[in-house]
Amino acid sequence: MLLKASSVSLKLKLPVLMVVLTVAFVITVSFLIYTMAERSIRENVASAQASKAQAGAQALSFSIGAAQRDVVNLAAQPTTFRAINNFERVIGMIEDDDQIGYLKKHFVTENPNTEQRADLVDPGDGSYYSQSHVTYHPTFVQTSELNGYSDIYLISPTGLVLYSIHKQGDFAETITGPVLADTPLSRVAQAALAAEPGAVVVEDFSPYAPAGSNTAFLASPVLSKRGDTVGVIAVRIGTELVQSALTANLADTAHENIFLVSPDGLARSPSVVEGAFEMLTELPDAPHIAAARDQVAGQFEDVVTAAGQRATAVVIPLNLAGFNWSLIMETDSDTAFAMVYRIRWMVLSLIGASFVVSIIVSWAAANRVTRPIHHLRDVTNALANKDYDIDIPGRTRGDEFGDLARSLDTFRDKLTSADEASSREEDSRKQTNLVVDEMSHALSELQEGNLVCEINTAFSPHYEDLRKNYNRSLENLRQSLREVVEAAHHVDRFSQEQRAAANDMAERTESQGSTLEKTASAMQDLTQRLRDTAEKATEVDSTMRVTRREAEQSNEVVRSAVAAMDQIQQASAEISKFINLIDDIAFQTNLLALNAGVEAARAGEAGAGFAVVASEVRNLARRASEAAGEIQALTSASEEHVANGVSMVDRAGDALTSIIQQVTAVSDLISEIAGGVQHQSQGLEDINAAMRELDAVTQQNTAMAEEASASSQLLQSEANTLSQVTSRFQIDAPIDADAPARWEDLSDTQDVQHGQG
Repeated sequence: MLLKASSVSLKLKLPVLMVVLTVAFVITVSFLIYTMAERSIRENVASAQASKAQAGAQALSFSIGAAQRDVVNLAAQPTTFRAINNFERVIGMIEDDDQIGYLKKHFVTENPNTEQRADLVDPGDGSYYSQSHVTYHPTFVQTSELNGYSDIYLISPTGLVLYSIHKQGDFAETITGPVLADTPLSRVAQAALAAEPGAVVVEDFSPYAPAGSNTAFLASPVLSKRGDTVGVIAVRIGTELVQSALTANLADTAHENIFLVSPDGLARSPSVVEGAFEMLTELPDAPHIAAARDQVAGQFEDVVTAAGQRATAVVIPLNLAGFNWSLIMETDSDTAFAMVYRIRWMVLSLIGASFVVSIIVSWAAANRVTRPIHHLRDVTNALANKDYDIDIPGRTRGDEFGDLARSLDTFRDKLTSADEASSREEDSRKQTNLVVDEMSHALSELQEGNLVCEINTAFSPHYEDLRKNYNRSLENLRQSLREVVEAAHHVDRFSQEQRAAANDMAERTESQGSTLEKTASAMQDLTQRLRDTAEKATEVDSTMRVTRREAEQSNEVVRSAVAAMDQIQQASAEISKFINLIDDIAFQTNLLALNAGVEAARAGEAGAGFAVVASEVRNLARRASEAAGEIQALTSASEEHVANGVSMVDRAGDALTSIIQQVTAVSDLISEIAGGVQHQSQGLEDINAAMRELDAVTQQNTAMAEEASASSQLLQSEANTLSQVTSRFQIDAPIDADAPARWEDLSDTQDVQHGQG
């Protein structure tokens, strides 16, 4: 049966309490230390793990990025362009029916270096291909060794593998043939042939049968100087390049594992820890594996690895062009947190030792504490029985018990003066009652409206300021009420005067409003007349503008007629030239007829027929000359008529030009008149609007005057009400009272009464 805490002695409770507190303190401190140490160790482990993983990611990113840049540079080098052209050209120059079989025979089948076919530079067959191979092969081998490539391929636009370093089963095969069809090399080469200049095509790690391993490919198109795609350069990457980049910063590969995971959940690099998993192995569905598949970065504790061990892991998604990977680093939990386990055992040992030590120390301390307490208990009991003469031991001690003894001594002194304080308190209470009675009576009178109810009875010095302040406040209140009454009379008189002025103003404003209304009506009529005049002026202006346009059109017609007359005159001149030509022809014909007649006369009878013809020709020439003369005469008459017509048309054109100028001047004057009338109309509109606004303001003034009259009447009513309210207060009535009594007399009387009582 457990005992209550109040029934247990202090000698037992103190050791128990000290042990409990000590153990609780040690446990709390140990727990905090352990928690802080564990947190620090876990943070350090996570930080170190993240640093190693980040270093591996950076190294891998650098290696893959360098490989991609190197492929682009190789594709852009003239050496690569010349190598593809030479290899493609010299293959066609091989003097063999089976050119591909010839290449495979000398570089693969009969290659003396079975394990390292890349060591064969010149098979010694004397072919042009072998000569080109001697030229370019060392360069590509050196490039592959420097960058850690597994192989380098040169592929023609038709898909033929023109060259490879290691001459494996893919050498001299077409990417669409039975050997390479649907392989990573075929896919990356076809994509590169269709890619843009300077692009890099990537094929992730997958099984590649010709090489007998899991490989990845990088490829880029090779262009000519004209920008045409002449082939593809491809680079094969093995797992060694990736593994060396990932493990560059790992020291304990037995307890740390770093690898790559793709979104399909397959391992894209082999396990660093021996026997865990192989390349392209499907990894277990653990939280960190799922995060890596989803490309989500994070840190994970207490996860299960592919080997079934407990570990802590970090996931870093990689931003590599063409490679959709996530990096995972796993660290064995027992190895990573070994220091945490050692600190845990140290903390438990410390708690056990502190428990034993606290029991021993607390028992000794409790005995030293409880002995003085017993002595002080006896003293306290004596003071409770009003035995103030008892000796209090321990007052000379310098510890808390000495302070307690000195406090009991002071407490005893205070108890002896308690009776004196009680009597003084009774006197103070009586004085306070007197002040309360006087103030209550005065406030009752004040409530009834009596403002002359001063307190003339003197108070004790402690409350005398209260009486004086009350009397001064009462005097100030009376003075304020006198001022309020006087102000009410003034307000009443002022409101009467204001109401009379407001009524007078309302009458004058009403008369002004009537006058303004008549003026506004007259202005409105005048505005309407000007508006009509402006509209008529605008119509006249429009008519004049139409007239001017028609005159201008007539002037254009006259100009056209003048031009036509000029053309007719020119045509007449040309006709005259032709008539003169006809006249000359007739004259020459007449001469010829005369000559023919002379010759016919000389011929005698033989020329008789010819003479007749000559006579007819001469008659014809005469009639042509006569007709030309008549036409000349008509043409001359026509030219005179045309000249007269041109002169008349010119005069008509000048007249029309003058008319147009006059019409234009008249139109401008009418436009100015219309504009002036419109401006006047607008001005009258503005005056009319101002008159309307003035009328509205006048109406508002009338309303305001009426409102002022009503307000004056209301103000007068309020002033009467204020006078009625202030009349209930007694301000100047005399106080019918005896001379004020002195506080000292009242105090003496109370003392006598108190003594009698």
